[in-house]
Amino acid sequence: MFDLPSWLLVFPVLGFLIFIHEMGHFLTAKWFGITVKEFGFGFPPRLVGVRFSPGGTIYSINWIPLGGFVRMVGEHGEGIEEGKYVRQKPDKNVILIRGRHNYPDFYGLFAVPRDASQEDIRRSYVELVELINLREPERRDRMLHTLQIAYSELSNPEKRAAYDELIKNVKMEPADPPDYYGLLEVAPNATQQEIDDGYAELVDLINKKNPDNRAGMLRYAEHAHSVVSDPESRESYDRRLRSVVPQEVSFASQSAWKRTIVLLAGSFVNLIFPVIVFAVMFALPHDVPSGRVVITAVAPNSPAEQAGLTSGDAIVAVNGSQLDTHADLMQETMSNLGSPTELTIQRGVFIGNPPAPQPTSGSHEIAILVPRVDPPELRVVERVVDPTSEVSLADARRYQSSLQIGDTMRQGAMGVMIGTYDTRLVERDYSIFQAVPMSFQQMWKVLTLTQSSISRWASGGPDPGLSGPVGIARVTGQVAESGISPLLQLTAIISISLGIVNLLPIPALDGGRLMFVLLEFLRGGKPISPRYEGMAHLVGFVVLIGLIVVVSYFDILRLINGDSVIP
Repeated sequence: MFDLPSWLLVFPVLGFLIFIHEMGHFLTAKWFGITVKEFGFGFPPRLVGVRFSPGGTIYSINWIPLGGFVRMVGEHGEGIEEGKYVRQKPDKNVILIRGRHNYPDFYGLFAVPRDASQEDIRRSYVELVELINLREPERRDRMLHTLQIAYSELSNPEKRAAYDELIKNVKMEPADPPDYYGLLEVAPNATQQEIDDGYAELVDLINKKNPDNRAGMLRYAEHAHSVVSDPESRESYDRRLRSVVPQEVSFASQSAWKRTIVLLAGSFVNLIFPVIVFAVMFALPHDVPSGRVVITAVAPNSPAEQAGLTSGDAIVAVNGSQLDTHADLMQETMSNLGSPTELTIQRGVFIGNPPAPQPTSGSHEIAILVPRVDPPELRVVERVVDPTSEVSLADARRYQSSLQIGDTMRQGAMGVMIGTYDTRLVERDYSIFQAVPMSFQQMWKVLTLTQSSISRWASGGPDPGLSGPVGIARVTGQVAESGISPLLQLTAIISISLGIVNLLPIPALDGGRLMFVLLEFLRGGKPISPRYEGMAHLVGFVVLIGLIVVVSYFDILRLINGDSVIP
């Protein structure tokens, strides 16, 4: 079917799934106005990149074709010092410019004359720091952070020139004195209510703290308020602001609920994609195997024996879901481990060895059993001393005729051996109204199967079958050789796994970042230090890479030994 080695299909499969995961982050970040530095297909080094506007997002294609990435400003706390301006909420980032002898408030104003020297700016900064320390001890840290930003901006000749150009473009002429800088910054997505609240607080501050310059400053504040309150002038202002002084909106500055949505978006896409795949597969005409699922042996003292099941009985349905193949029974069983499960049974369908079909009345019976979470492994002996760990040779051979003394008899969750008879291919297709609910049901089965496997493993049960990139590549190749439909199903299952794994509360994963957002919420909105968060994510990343290396090592060993890559 494929000219290249089929295992190479792991690259487009994983690449596509990681790419749509990152696309979820990218689209929600853009929706909230967060600055995205780069959206890349594949991993660096970069092959080619294009930017459609100055300061805009770089759209890149990279050399390593495994997925993609989104690089948002402030996503990992890089370059952010605790308490810095970028950590404040966008609707609070309002800086105006005020006379140098009036100390700044968070909604305040900082200014120097246009012809001020660098020494004048430095002296003004020192005076303002002293005033803040003296008069505003409770708000000192916040006000100093804002002042530091303003001082840094006005100390940079290029940025200072850009502010001059901006003032000229938007025609913001301060009334008193006429040669002071004037700039009102409001977040692009700020509501009118937020603007009005900021303006009202600014007016109150001017009245209280600047009685000498009150009239002129109020005229300036009113002019600035009118500019950002008018939709047309606001749009023009934002456009000029972005072109002259591009404003970066940090991921870290967003409210907790926005960051949560951005972080969840990737896994959401990975979990919704399989629903679409399953729905399309159900809706299109397709051949499905159909036959009778028949019990060929029952293990002694197993749930099946205790429920009265015998060799030759056909299992028609599990909890009302019709069975067509052995795989259907396995899936339903794994989804109901440890829970009472209703089996619809047709008695005596096959008798003998080899099994021969028998006339039946067509009537069905109900049997209820509980599939075991951790089935026993019994040693075959001549004479049983400990029934919890041993089974007699006679009983063992009724379950599996090839067993010998000293062998281990491994049972399944129900304790039955199964065969499928009268198997045939049946073409089926479903309407979209049937296919969509069926796709959600299939999705739920995969999720519950994954959950039960992990739970059993965490409780000391069998290994759920962890595989790294090597194992996934081998399985992808094997499945691809069976056709496009099985490959699509495997892609959907890998997508589900990717979505779930990314939500685990492990630093460096989306779930780990969500954990820090939750901690911030529990701390009353006080974020964890970016330095500590960055260190946690770095440690988590190293641990994940180490885990991938270890799992891949065992995958390679299994390949060398000729074993299955799935434990």
